[in-house]
Amino acid sequence: MTIWSHIVKSPRFLDNSPMPEQPDRPPSGNAPPPGRRARRALVVRQALFDAGFALFERQPVGLVSVLDITEKADVAKGVFYLHFHSKDEYLLQLWAEAHRRFLERAQIAAQSCRSNPARLSAVVRELVAFSRNAPAASRFWMRMLGYFPDEIGPPGALAEVRRAYTLHLAALLAGVPAERVANRDVQTASLMDSLCWSILNAEALDGRWLDTESIIKAISSVVRSTGVSTIGGP
Repeated sequence: MTIWSHIVKSPRFLDNSPMPEQPDRPPSGNAPPPGRRARRALVVRQALFDAGFALFERQPVGLVSVLDITEKADVAKGVFYLHFHSKDEYLLQLWAEAHRRFLERAQIAAQSCRSNPARLSAVVRELVAFSRNAPAASRFWMRMLGYFPDEIGPPGALAEVRRAYTLHLAALLAGVPAERVANRDVQTASLMDSLCWSILNAEALDGRWLDTESIIKAISSVVRSTGVSTIGGP
């Protein structure tokens, strides 16, 4: 099972929509193009996701209704329930969608790196760029980080999405297939991610952008000092 399959298949209420494959398995060029109905469904789904990012950027998730989301997306309310069983399922998949958008760019950036420190720098650079170039998705991501694991969806569902993202991130940073990711690399990925979002959150509150290379240097230094992984470099 790939990492993104783990995101959409493990929680019992999530659907099985296709997600990107893990870093060591590039998409096959032999797959047939989706049919018209599938393309239309994808367009509607993306419209619903974009509507959610825009609405949740400024408002707590509890104050936004399904009707608000469908009106923003310009689709009928019933269409929402063709794609998602509930608002909770939608929120979890919206967070996974934010992860996907970032990880797609991070994967491309990390592919040309020859060392773990270089991959760490590339991934942090992409996360900083994501927070600045996609502020709506970034702010929603930060909102979701503030929820306890059982606050949204069935018990453990929110943590499951988080774990799947961290595993994928660890694979990118270590430059290995998901099956070969070590526990220490998952710990390092979690540390890097937490440090970066803490800095980005402080940056958003202050209203001033920090120098990206300074952020990379600070995070790399902390990762090296922990000694839990070789990702940060010697």
